[in-house]
Amino acid sequence: MRAYLRRTCDEGWIINLSPEGQRADVATRVFPGVAQPLAICIFVRKATVERGERRTARVHYRSVPGRRDEKFQQLRGVELDDEGWKDTHADGVRPFAPATQSGWEDFPTLHDLFPWSTLGVTSNRSWTSAPTAEILRRRWVTLVRESDPADKAELFKITGDRTLTSKKEPLPERSHPPRPIGRECNLQPQLVRTALRSFDRQWLIADNRVLDRPRPDLWAALQPDQLFLNQQSSHEIDSGPGIVATHLLPDTHHFNGRGGRVLPVLHPDGSPNVTDGLLTYMAHAMGGEPVTVMDLAAYTVAVTGHSAFTERFAEDLLTPGVRLPLTRDPELWRRATAVGRELLWASTYGERYAAPGAGRPSGAIEFPSGDERQVRYLTHIGSGVPERMSYEAETQTLRVGDGTFAPVPEAVWAYHVGGMRVVNKWFGYRKAKPTSKRTSPLDDIHVESWPPEWTKELIELLSVLRRLTDLGPAQSDLLTDILAGPVATHAELMAAGVLLASEAGRKPRYRPVDGLFAADVPT
Repeated sequence: MRAYLRRTCDEGWIINLSPEGQRADVATRVFPGVAQPLAICIFVRKATVERGERRTARVHYRSVPGRRDEKFQQLRGVELDDEGWKDTHADGVRPFAPATQSGWEDFPTLHDLFPWSTLGVTSNRSWTSAPTAEILRRRWVTLVRESDPADKAELFKITGDRTLTSKKEPLPERSHPPRPIGRECNLQPQLVRTALRSFDRQWLIADNRVLDRPRPDLWAALQPDQLFLNQQSSHEIDSGPGIVATHLLPDTHHFNGRGGRVLPVLHPDGSPNVTDGLLTYMAHAMGGEPVTVMDLAAYTVAVTGHSAFTERFAEDLLTPGVRLPLTRDPELWRRATAVGRELLWASTYGERYAAPGAGRPSGAIEFPSGDERQVRYLTHIGSGVPERMSYEAETQTLRVGDGTFAPVPEAVWAYHVGGMRVVNKWFGYRKAKPTSKRTSPLDDIHVESWPPEWTKELIELLSVLRRLTDLGPAQSDLLTDILAGPVATHAELMAAGVLLASEAGRKPRYRPVDGLFAADVPT
């Protein structure tokens, strides 16, 4: 339709009524019950132009952000010839988004470089995940022991994909009895650690009978060295990191609670999830120095995983999807991968890119004793579950109920991913009355006292965010230097034959089984 309008009209005006994106807060929606993004589109065609004569419409763009009443107020002042418009891209099917001079279009997309991507795990039942394993065990026992069919159905939350009588195959590398969940009698659920939201490690019931869309390919790709990159794919972002990473199975809303697309670094067969020839091409560009997929992942996060990136390309990111300026300078590549390893070690809580000799111990992310950055637990939270969290900027103190933690720099307290404040979100799932979505009475089963492990996990989270924010200036300088130097453009990579030409290469790869691929074997 965009190509048709550009081809058959002379001029157009696009007013984006939903710059907040898909399923934005109700208060920002023009029509409260409509969660889809909306726009006003006006196109004109001159009567004096001969029928069939080809045109190239000039299309203008503006957005109206804010709450509903603020949007209506802005609309009253809009004129077709005022100063608030920006010209959009003029090419074919390109989105009606503002054209920029940033060089953005020259960079390959992450989807070009990491061709297999997928949504994260979609359970459609909030009760299947929780910040402690014990909560999930109690919920599971409550469901299994319920004898009344109507009450069990309410606890379970029946959907079109999962019912009490559904029979489903086990998830890869998992097992469950062949009986449906309505006849389950085992009181011990299978659990797995999951990345519910950015930097928030929780637990998930690993059972295909209770997860609407578990994404079996993701489960098959879980392996000791796996790393998942995640970008926002449904909504624009203008600050915070463009990419986040986790080593854990990611939820479909892992990025910031509203959409996201997962880019596994490895396929289920363990091979790199990159286009054929890309790593060889980059090694040649780096003077023959070997380049691995883990190097590419580190470079990607170093360049895109910070606010300076999203702020610099804010207009380009009105259309979701990150592009990567891929340096051809060996020294910049080495700088970027070094920074990226630090970022990914921190982002995975020390589970990936560990290097004790470089100060990155395996599985230990807290600052050592004596380091001025070490987060200290000054006063105890106590046994009760706190109702609220607060922050004192003057003393860099975080308060959780009666408990206090310091030093917590303001940048750590304010750190966000696509507008989602990470520390606040973490606490929201754990406070006395959690703010997570309620889909079943099972969601009401929560802890009755503050678990000691949550104190340790909070200190670890604060330590992770301190390491990330401390690296922000180096990332900003690095981005500036990369953009000023030689980069491998999309056109150059296409000419070199290292970008995909078909959708077949975007599927996950499995190990062959007797001449077939594992994914093709009937179950």
